[in-house]
Amino acid sequence: MRKAMRLPTSERRKQIVQAGLELCRRYGISSLRTEKIARKIGVTPGALFRHFPSKAAILRAMADELLDRLERATPPDDLPPWAWIEAFVMGRVRILKEDPEVRLLFSDGFLVALPEEAQDDVHRAFLRAWERLNERIRAAQAQGRVRADLEAHELAAAVVGLVQAVLHPPLADLPEWNTPEAVWATTQDLLTVREPAARS
Repeated sequence: MRKAMRLPTSERRKQIVQAGLELCRRYGISSLRTEKIARKIGVTPGALFRHFPSKAAILRAMADELLDRLERATPPDDLPPWAWIEAFVMGRVRILKEDPEVRLLFSDGFLVALPEEAQDDVHRAFLRAWERLNERIRAAQAQGRVRADLEAHELAAAVVGLVQAVLHPPLADLPEWNTPEAVWATTQDLLTVREPAARS
């Protein structure tokens, strides 16, 4: 094993977390072992525990890192409602397509492996994102920009479903579906106010 150079604690912690994420992405959560993380970064398994007290703490830090990435893809709250919805959809699809590690948050196997408090953090983060989307849809309905024949929470659930569909075949494999622009176009079709049908 090559000897790792000495790093500041914060840098070593980031390195451990990143190594854990890469191992999970490549080989699955069931293969994650502290020895593998240590080997990947060139330290002894004991050295890991100078930075994290347990494997559960490493998993917690991994979940925190992924939640931070997801939050950075969330638009600022000061955008107008319709612009916020567009930025949310485009940002979420983009990060799910471009960052395979973030996809771990949407994997049941990864979530089940997390310590309970980290599972709770992930569920709360998803709920907060849904609530923010729900609020923007309701505000856009009040402005007459979003259809009002369905409740905001129903539309928010449908939008979340459209975004997360990029993770699952066969939609994930369709070139006409798997871009942020394509998902946003479908989302607009879902949300846009329908003109009444002309009477003949």
